Amino acid sequence: MSDTNRDSIAETEEAGIQPLRDGDTSIEPDPAADPAQAEWEETIALDEGASPEDLHPATATGDDPAQIPSDTDEIPAEDRVADWQQPETQGLDPEIADLGEEGEGDLAPEDY
Repeated sequence: MSDTNRDSIAETEEAGIQPLRDGDTSIEPDPAADPAQAEWEETIALDEGASPEDLHPATATGDDPAQIPSDTDEIPAEDRVADWQQPETQGLDPEIADLGEEGEGDLAPEDY
C-alpha cells in the first residue's frame, strides 16, 4: 500500500510548477563572492600544503584594515548635527553642556 494518491499527483502537475527565476536561488552567480566557495578553496589550498599565513596575511599595523583611519573618513553633511540643534557652550566642549530645564543649554561663566 502506498501513501501517494494518483489524483493528488495529477492535481500538482495541472497546477503547473513554476521554474526558478534569476533571483530565486541562494547560489551566488559569482564564485568569488560565495563564502562557501571561498572556504572550499581555502580548504583545498591547506590540503595542498599552503600555510595559513599565506592565505590570511597580517596587516602591517596588526589592526583590522576596516578600522584604520583614512583621509576620506568624514561624516556626510546630511548626518552632521546642525548648529542650531547643539547647545550653546560658549567655546567649551559640547559634551559637558547641561541642557537645563527648558533644554536650551545656555552656559553662563558661573556655570562651569
